[in-house]
Amino acid sequence: MSKTSLVKAKAVTILLLFLSFCAYSQTCEVDRESLKGTYTGDCKKNKAHGKGKAIGMDTYEGDFKNGLPDGQGTYTWSNKNVFEGKYVKGLREGKGIITFKRQGAQDSIVEGYWKKDVYIGPNEKPWIVYSKTGSVRNVEVEFTPDKLYRVKVIITNTTGGVTGLGGQMPQYKVDNLVLLKGSYQRQNSLETHYKSTETTYQDVLFPFRVKLQMQKEEVELEMFAEGSYIINISINN
Repeated sequence: MSKTSLVKAKAVTILLLFLSFCAYSQTCEVDRESLKGTYTGDCKKNKAHGKGKAIGMDTYEGDFKNGLPDGQGTYTWSNKNVFEGKYVKGLREGKGIITFKRQGAQDSIVEGYWKKDVYIGPNEKPWIVYSKTGSVRNVEVEFTPDKLYRVKVIITNTTGGVTGLGGQMPQYKVDNLVLLKGSYQRQNSLETHYKSTETTYQDVLFPFRVKLQMQKEEVELEMFAEGSYIINISINN
């Protein structure tokens, strides 16, 4: 083969490799307008899928699924604000941290939880149970975001009201509330069943952190968001 032919053959090979590379990169799509531009990483069925990095108007590096950020990743907006955390179907979901860049000032950092791309606060739920003593079998909390500002405590003793070898088993109620944060204006109690009691706190100021004491048993919890709560406590001794 002549020197000229050899040069032409090499040029054709390079051109074919370049066209092949371009064709490959074009078939791996990112389904988000702000990230469309260049993509490097794993693909599946012509979509960004797996580990990758997309650079468009914004930049995202991390896990992809079916063309969208999905899993752990870092998203950088064109204004240099940065979110590090979890995505589900292109939306922020779960725990994360966002850094707001401020010119001529210290960055502002917000850490907490997101749900469907909306920041819901520093806590995943509007309440948290810090501790419970040994005979407290379960603590379940129901929350309604309304303007009633009420906390109802329902205590059920699974053996309460039953006569045993030691006599009548105890019926538990809130004997004492230790107020750690917040306040309330009124309280009323009701025996709803021979195994259950209700205590309701009205006009509660949130956040409301308390220790609920029931004979020798105790539950400590805090409610952050304004609204109505029903706290179901099961005791089995």
